[in-house]
Amino acid sequence: MQLIAYSIGADIACETFEAVIQKVYANRTSEIVTKRSFNNTRGGHTQFVKWVGKNAPDRSLVHVVMEATGRYYEDLAYVLFNAQYRLSVVLPNKIKNFARSLNEYSKNDPLDARIIATYGAMYNPKAWQPMSPLMRELRELSRERQSLMGILTQARNRLHALTSSKCPRLDTVKRLKEQIKFFTRQIDQIEGEMDELRDGDEALQINHALLCSIPFVGSVTAYTLLAETDGFALFENREQLIKYAGLDIIENQSGSSVRGKTRISGRGNARIRSAPYMGLAAVGNHDSVFGETYRRAIDKGMAKKQARTATVRQVLKVAFGVVKSGQPYCEDTHRNRAGKRVGEPSSSPTVTEPRKQPVLEPQN
Repeated sequence: MQLIAYSIGADIACETFEAVIQKVYANRTSEIVTKRSFNNTRGGHTQFVKWVGKNAPDRSLVHVVMEATGRYYEDLAYVLFNAQYRLSVVLPNKIKNFARSLNEYSKNDPLDARIIATYGAMYNPKAWQPMSPLMRELRELSRERQSLMGILTQARNRLHALTSSKCPRLDTVKRLKEQIKFFTRQIDQIEGEMDELRDGDEALQINHALLCSIPFVGSVTAYTLLAETDGFALFENREQLIKYAGLDIIENQSGSSVRGKTRISGRGNARIRSAPYMGLAAVGNHDSVFGETYRRAIDKGMAKKQARTATVRQVLKVAFGVVKSGQPYCEDTHRNRAGKRVGEPSSSPTVTEPRKQPVLEPQN
């Protein structure tokens, strides 16, 4: 029987990972060659590469598949990528649903590794590509800022509640105020570092300016969108971006008896979904296509939160368009094409011809 691939499944945990090598034949049958446990360390990664080379000698047939388990998979993924192995990183929910389709309801690391290897043999998922070092650094800063903003909001809420109570303890109030000042300084520092990254890279500078040309998209929102999408390089069309953000529409209808509510999936990257949301707080009073979208949703009976979410979808589609086309946002063109209900042409529905790069103001 002709051998067509070595499908290697790796189930990654914090300290260790399990690996299984399967041979895949031309008739799509497979058999397990060997399995082993490794430490999730540099030494363990080196041992894994040697083990793969010994048991799967034809490198061109090797396909390693692993779950996107937090951050624990990243070191091994980069080792394999640098060693020029074909690698795929799959979302855990896909592996979980695949296991259910096999009637596998037990869960342990060796079994998970075998299921991942079988998934790779059957579906041949697309190869993983790492983010550029610049975008990876920007993503780290963006996520650090989001985390600190959450802590800062909690501190402000505690301070407000405490000062609104009777006879608040002054020492506690003082400490909360000091915490707020500290986290505010930290956030300002992070934003300054993000600006430095932007100023040091022409492509990032241009894309940031393009996104900031869109109403309701500020500097921090632009950084978040670029960081979480690898500069929109992860997507070929708008619908892929919308699905990745968890804003794709889920329907629940069947025949004449089932008429469930239509909702967004909420399964994607929540950071992309939430980035433009807060900036749209005043969209209902804005004389723009986005404001009209919001008011139209309200007129249809949507709650304010739902209407703002619908507007976020439109903002993300426009963001994709301006970055991919390389042209800043144009309100008139957006309004004309939105009014005509034009579909998704090859160029952006929010830009005009001819294409021009935005003029960048010198940074002080």
